[in-house]
Amino acid sequence: MERIVVATLALAYLHICHAENASVTEIIAYKGKIAESDIFMTLPEINGGIVGSYHYTRYGTTIPLRGSIEKNHITLTEKTAYSEAEITAEFNSRLIQGIWKSDKASHSFRASALSKSYKNLIGGIDVFKNNESTKIVITFIDGRSQAFEIDTLTDTISIFFEDHNFDGLPDLRVLETSNGSNRTYIVWTYDPSKRAFEHSKEISMLSSPKVLHSEKAILSLSRDGCCRYIASKSVGNEKHSAEYEYEYEYEYEYEYEYEYEKPRGVERVTNVRTNTTITNSISQEEFEQKYLTPMGADGL
Repeated sequence: MERIVVATLALAYLHICHAENASVTEIIAYKGKIAESDIFMTLPEINGGIVGSYHYTRYGTTIPLRGSIEKNHITLTEKTAYSEAEITAEFNSRLIQGIWKSDKASHSFRASALSKSYKNLIGGIDVFKNNESTKIVITFIDGRSQAFEIDTLTDTISIFFEDHNFDGLPDLRVLETSNGSNRTYIVWTYDPSKRAFEHSKEISMLSSPKVLHSEKAILSLSRDGCCRYIASKSVGNEKHSAEYEYEYEYEYEYEYEYEYEKPRGVERVTNVRTNTTITNSISQEEFEQKYLTPMGADGL
């Protein structure tokens, strides 16, 4: 057995059998301010690197972020077609404070985490993999442990910690299959009364689940063939589902040429209390904004 230590995860370590690859990603959402403007930010961290995003709640345009975390110091860079800026800040418990600075201005930056880090609960992660299955053993900081026997169809053991049910506590998911744009995960939510992770059959059944922290919703998105997308999400008492299909015609000369024509889409909004459904057509722009590139997601 070979042990690989991921240095950026101060409280976690990984045992890997047969030199298999493994990764641990933590995704945390934040609410805060740049100067006096409200922002919402989602930061996924893997191996000390960050590929996230934020948006001003007033404007609603996603701004990508890239950066790194070293001990309690965080550096983030944003680049858009019109400007470039950098955030340098100190991380203290669940609070990030620092400076947002561009070539033209400098403002205070402050953001509070909406959930606890898994590092507040977990002291170690052991991964054992053989040809048939994978065993993940989590050791809590109080010395207790919990084991998970899983079957995956991936070469890399990908572990994610993220708050799926918006209770402020980290939940766990492991990548099960990855088939092009469609992915499946095995999901466990943390139950504070049992001080353990409980399997979530409902979330595990979703295709390519993405947590929309700003909406407090989980989006499920699947792709059927080249051009048909199926999406669903629940927001409060409403369940949204939508389908969008890009129709194309092709002709063969020296190569295939695709022309997307006659796009069509439909969206259904169901009130779970009254069990009534409203069906409307949805444009390509609306579908992509709501379901393909929604704001407040993890950015992965």
